[in-house]
Amino acid sequence: MAVNTEYGVKSTHPDYDANLRRWQKVRNVLAANCKTYLRDVGASEPDPEIAKKRQDEYADGAIFYNFTKRTLSGMVGAVIRKDPEIDLPAQLEYLKTNCDGSGIGLLQHAQDSLTELDSLGRGGLLVDAPQAKAATRAEQNAGRLNPRILFYTAENIIHWHYRKVGSTKVLDMVILREQYEYQVDGQEFWWECGELYRVLEIVDGRYRQRVFTFGYDGEQSGYEEVIDIAERIDIPFTFIGSDNNDGTVDAPPLESLADVNIGHYRNSADVEDSSYICSQPTLMLYPGENMDPNTFKELNPNGIRIGSRTGHNLGAGGAAELIQATESNLARSLMADKENQAVMIGAQLITPTIQVTAEAARLQRGADTSIMATIAKNVSMAYEQAIAWCAEFINATGEIVFELNTEFFMQQLTAQDRAAWIADINAGLLPARSYYAAMRAAGTTNWTDEEIEDELERQPPAPAPTLNTQVSGEIPQAPDESQQDNQQQDNQGG
Repeated sequence: MAVNTEYGVKSTHPDYDANLRRWQKVRNVLAANCKTYLRDVGASEPDPEIAKKRQDEYADGAIFYNFTKRTLSGMVGAVIRKDPEIDLPAQLEYLKTNCDGSGIGLLQHAQDSLTELDSLGRGGLLVDAPQAKAATRAEQNAGRLNPRILFYTAENIIHWHYRKVGSTKVLDMVILREQYEYQVDGQEFWWECGELYRVLEIVDGRYRQRVFTFGYDGEQSGYEEVIDIAERIDIPFTFIGSDNNDGTVDAPPLESLADVNIGHYRNSADVEDSSYICSQPTLMLYPGENMDPNTFKELNPNGIRIGSRTGHNLGAGGAAELIQATESNLARSLMADKENQAVMIGAQLITPTIQVTAEAARLQRGADTSIMATIAKNVSMAYEQAIAWCAEFINATGEIVFELNTEFFMQQLTAQDRAAWIADINAGLLPARSYYAAMRAAGTTNWTDEEIEDELERQPPAPAPTLNTQVSGEIPQAPDESQQDNQQQDNQGG
């Protein structure tokens, strides 16, 4: 890996340089862009054209089964199967529909961030707000001054620095890289893509933001100081990691699985290549000792053809046979081993012929569950902090809650379980709300306790049971009123 020797705004942190290749590997696997990781089988060919053709055939024959991406989808899906708990001040309700200024709502924004963290284990949130003095009244009324939450991937957080203040480490510089489009002078429909470097720093005790722009050719094209806030003494930026939310670079959660996926892909290439080369039968001829090449050609003017309707003269004592490679399961066994490794690492490969209990599946995914829970909590804390910064920018007050779901697997609730719950509630051993919570955990309902209780109050009472009892035999006649009076007099006289 090349050492960064550029000390301008494009310079990168040593930990960035040490981890960039790891991030790119995970990215390539998720994008199924892994041909560069295959062996160079054309290197032994002296002719460059033949070498390229040989390598292309080898790579094109391989089958890439992207169980890394399948696992990522499962990890993210387990978290977002239930909506996060969100509580915002009234002034920040706009975040729910437009979090980053491009129309992405807070929930989708957090989901995208979660995907990045599950993949690379690193990212960051910046709260950005333009200065009010630089805006018009119309822009203020249109909400264009609202603070926005921007997410930066691991590759775009290129440099950072902490300084010691007493016993505390304080982030005093971050450099973020972005891409931007600019119009070429005099060309109405011609746009180029350049790079923008946003420098966040604390200078003389106050927060400052500077922007450096570079054109398509890499030459610097502009510089601007966009924010200079005297009353702000910290940088409204937070790292997010798979272990914690400090500036330390955490290991990519999917790196081990990506390595297995690449090895599986290589084995697939070897299986298909050997199948193509060695599975075809090869004809071997053994002419007799008295047959020279000229004689053989005279006796076989049409050459040697394979088929039952063609005969060949091989001379006295000659023979012929078809040789075919025997089946070798080594490469296929290696592929199966890697699939088992992937399952152990956390890839949720579905094999319909194998039945496992729900509890066994939960235990098998135990390690991943802890990683998923840690990442979900780290993302939740980062967004709560970012939302709090948004509130500071516009002096909004009120409770702030943002918590992603950490109940990844539904708790099974059988008919017997439900009967036991009802019995305990009727016996006064448990409150009804505990049953509502169990039903939510099982995915039976997503109603809150209050919604269930309000609906029960509005619900009409159940109809009385219908009596359809059939009586067999004679039904005695009901006594008339005179008989009842005589019976009462007899009783009084007696």
